Amino acid sequence: MRLAGFVAVLALTAVPAFAQAKGGGGDAAAIAKVRTAFQTAAIAQDGAAIAKLFAPDGVEMPPNAPAAKGHDAIAAYHKGFAQQFMNHGMTITSTDLKVVGDTAIDVGTYKQTLMPMKGGGMMDDKGKYIVVMKKDGSGNWWITHAMYNSDNPLPAPPAAGKK
Repeated sequence: MRLAGFVAVLALTAVPAFAQAKGGGGDAAAIAKVRTAFQTAAIAQDGAAIAKLFAPDGVEMPPNAPAAKGHDAIAAYHKGFAQQFMNHGMTITSTDLKVVGDTAIDVGTYKQTLMPMKGGGMMDDKGKYIVVMKKDGSGNWWITHAMYNSDNPLPAPPAAGKK
């Protein structure tokens, strides 16, 4: 019985936090600014600017690559990506944002157009993402974890005997 009472109290305390996040407010606007800054830096292929949006121990988990932890590793990942592809546009769209206290979970979709640096045509890519953020004592939001992947299938492997 005590457990049921505790769960009920916990549920009642959590409801205002979720309701506040659903309504938007200052947190939703501040998180949207971080999302827009990421999109702008990604289009500019500015890995250092992307890394600065993360907490010092933040982790980016891109597809088909190991996780990058910390500002230096995140910036290096994006520098390497920019050496392989030119970004010709990106749109990030949040579809679900939940804020509970100083933690936010932002889920959504992205679309981007990439061109291989070593030749090849433009590639349209679309996919989904999930980002976890934390608010610091001064009210700034920082990405702690970001994971995303494409909805497009991987290219077919080369035919046997061809490279």
